[in-house]
Amino acid sequence: MIDPAQPRAPRREASVPLWALAAVAAVFAVSCFSVWAFVAVTRPTAPPATASAVFVIVADKATPTLDALVATLTVAAPDAATPTVPPNVNPGLINLGSYVQVVRTEGDPLKLRAGPTLNATVNYLAVPNEVFKVTNGPTIADGFTWWYLVDPADETRNGWAVENYLAVTTGP
Repeated sequence: MIDPAQPRAPRREASVPLWALAAVAAVFAVSCFSVWAFVAVTRPTAPPATASAVFVIVADKATPTLDALVATLTVAAPDAATPTVPPNVNPGLINLGSYVQVVRTEGDPLKLRAGPTLNATVNYLAVPNEVFKVTNGPTIADGFTWWYLVDPADETRNGWAVENYLAVTTGP
């Protein structure tokens, strides 16, 4: 039993060792840096700046009024980039600019349509093994992937065709 008349021994308070506090601070710092690095690496980059129009105001001594200056305002547009067809970057896959051959039609002609849909009018009936150049697409409609084809020998023979009946070839 404890005797209340007996003096008590001084009580020591529990303290956290300094090395444990340093370890917790280091883990916290590494965690913060890791989250910052992850966000910096995975965030999207800013889109490239677009060209802006250049306005040129032409004034001479004969047109001193503001209305006359506005009437002589001319716009010099930046040079537009010439569109080019990308090279066939995926050999064996249909791309813009690639040549395709009509296949797997069981001898029936392939309907090249005015639009990428089964309801569009038929522009041309392509026979099996006929070769075309891909100039537009792909477009997905009616459950199919469509490509716009043009006959390299006769541009009036053109239309949208379903990818299922096309195979990449080397050219006309």
